[in-house]
Amino acid sequence: MKETRVEAKTIQDAVEIGLIELGLRRDQVEVVVVSEGSKGFLGIGAKKACVMLREKKWTGGGHYDRQSGRGERSSGRGRGGHSREGGRRDRNEGRQRTERTPYARTSSEERRPAPVERRPDAVYQDVSLAMEPITAPEDPVEHARATFASVMKMMGLEASITEAARGPEEGSITLKFESPDSAVFTDDNARGLQSLQFLLNSIVNRNRKDRHTVRLDTADYWGKKEEELSAKVEAAVKEVISTSRPYRMEPMSAPLRKYVHNLIKSRHPEVETVSEGEGRWRKVVVRSKAQGESVQQNADAAEVSQESGKSA
Repeated sequence: MKETRVEAKTIQDAVEIGLIELGLRRDQVEVVVVSEGSKGFLGIGAKKACVMLREKKWTGGGHYDRQSGRGERSSGRGRGGHSREGGRRDRNEGRQRTERTPYARTSSEERRPAPVERRPDAVYQDVSLAMEPITAPEDPVEHARATFASVMKMMGLEASITEAARGPEEGSITLKFESPDSAVFTDDNARGLQSLQFLLNSIVNRNRKDRHTVRLDTADYWGKKEEELSAKVEAAVKEVISTSRPYRMEPMSAPLRKYVHNLIKSRHPEVETVSEGEGRWRKVVVRSKAQGESVQQNADAAEVSQESGKSA
């Protein structure tokens, strides 16, 4: 009996993948839902759905025996000492004794598949998702700390703050934490970490005159990422200078693009950077300043030609 265990984003996707792996139709398998999965909160703590697919086992009787049927029919065709009536009678008896249907006859109970054990319905507990009211402290650092602790409690994740202080730049706040689920925040280019950081900034800056920027970090993600980007920037600048061609870096988020722009502006004044693309595919392009001036001149010339064509 074939069976397989599949994980996917949804139960339907997992079932379709399992059917392809087994090479069976939906009515030929039994589906047991192991886990329904969850979307998480802001993409954090999301879990895949898991299902178990088993091939259905059908019960039935025997099959039609062709050899025995032929033997019995041939026994009525004897030539020596047998009359024509006796031969017909023997053939009729053979037909009565032999089942002619090519398929085994089974009762309705035998054709019925084995009953599937019903999985007990999940028991859900009513959990309030509303955040506990927080009196916003005047100190934005304490406000960020209290908000972070409340959000972690609401998501059911363990986390401990290791550092909460003002950053080197004016209005910046650094908030570092440790968690056994750090990978949940740093996977997929720190999508979860950036989502939580956006949420904290929105709450901390609400009803405040002076704007503050909260930078959230765990497992020294940003430090390692900046070192990685610094090495890529050096390679990009080197290639632009040697080939005189623009270099397009990989798509990255807005904070990382800003870091690359500032890094090249401070370290490599001989080149410049621009951003191109839309949405999650937006990237930084490194080019020499001469190339930038040439592109601007071509754009100005095209604009002039369009205006002259309209006036003519």
